[in-house]
Amino acid sequence: MSITIKRNTGWLGMGTKIEIRLNGKKVGSVEQKDYIDLELPEDKSSLKVTQFGAKSNEILVKDGDMVEITSTIYNKIIVLLPIVLLILSNFTQDSINKPNILILSYALFIISIFFFNKFHLKVIPEKIN
Repeated sequence: MSITIKRNTGWLGMGTKIEIRLNGKKVGSVEQKDYIDLELPEDKSSLKVTQFGAKSNEILVKDGDMVEITSTIYNKIIVLLPIVLLILSNFTQDSINKPNILILSYALFIISIFFFNKFHLKVIPEKIN
């Protein structure tokens, strides 16, 4: 009994591997544009992935499933937000607010990692495989 997991998260986080958890236990990791075959400990198992505290939705998988990992739209927005705020802070005349804007944006970024899913797992239908 095995499943195949394919990572297609784009440029976000591509420098590090994503940890794969089956039934809450780390069983492997996968790099960008790569795939991994994993043995299932049970007929149906719970699958979730993490990367530096960022998490995904949790899905049930069964023998033969092919699962794709993608980035959520939220992940793309929250990564670009500090960059946009940095650019916008250059247009302000108040030099005291510039560091505050940056500190706030990075704090929101770090806090958001623990509250929102940054990755999305989905089982790819058999026809597409």
